[in-house]
Amino acid sequence: MWRIPFVIGLLIAPLGWWIRRHLEEPEESVEARAKGETTNLRATLAKYPRAIAANLALTTCATASVYTFIIYMPTFVARQFNIHLQDAFKAQAIGLIAFIATVLVAGALSDRYGRKVVMLASLVPYALLIYPLFTWVQSAPVLANLILVYTVLSIFLGGFLGPFSTALGEQFPTKVRSSGLAICYNLSVMVFGGFAQFIVTWLIQSTGVTLAPVLYALAGSVTGVIGCLLILPDTRLELRESVLRSRAI
Repeated sequence: MWRIPFVIGLLIAPLGWWIRRHLEEPEESVEARAKGETTNLRATLAKYPRAIAANLALTTCATASVYTFIIYMPTFVARQFNIHLQDAFKAQAIGLIAFIATVLVAGALSDRYGRKVVMLASLVPYALLIYPLFTWVQSAPVLANLILVYTVLSIFLGGFLGPFSTALGEQFPTKVRSSGLAICYNLSVMVFGGFAQFIVTWLIQSTGVTLAPVLYALAGSVTGVIGCLLILPDTRLELRESVLRSRAI
């Protein structure tokens, strides 16, 4: 029975192939490919330090939050707060429903008001609330409180991650977009995601601070705020004008 979800998951391979096969390339990508515009890794690092710093910070924030708050936190609260693991997963599931809905809304809002505005409006309260909310759950570890905390924080995290992927891509011109994103995303995920549970476990054992995983997510969110301040001016108006021009043609 437990193998059924994994078998269903195999369907993503042909679906992904079909989407990639039939997805139209953006006009700017087609033009850049026709002109043969390329650059090497060293030139990318030297010419776009601000974009790389912003992407590293934003990806570190997303990675720290996903790997701790979303993935690790149910196990953490079950062990440290003596909340039944089944209840922890219930709270997580409810929070993820709110998260999914918020991602869609935040993405649409970022097209109208800009990536930076929407991400900051979501990330700042997330950073301010994550520690006091989990401190509250620690003092009153009941399911209702955990559901409330998961829902509130998931809404703010979804508000950040809605525009996140688009904001990353907009920091680089077409000719270096793939290489720039690959450097930043893979480096951040490898270090701050792959080692996340090892780091937070070590922090708990070495410092004796029970809420060390929450502090890890908090540090990531502060890094994300810095990344939001580093990103280039919003390009939504330029993108909108480009879309309107293509429709007019």
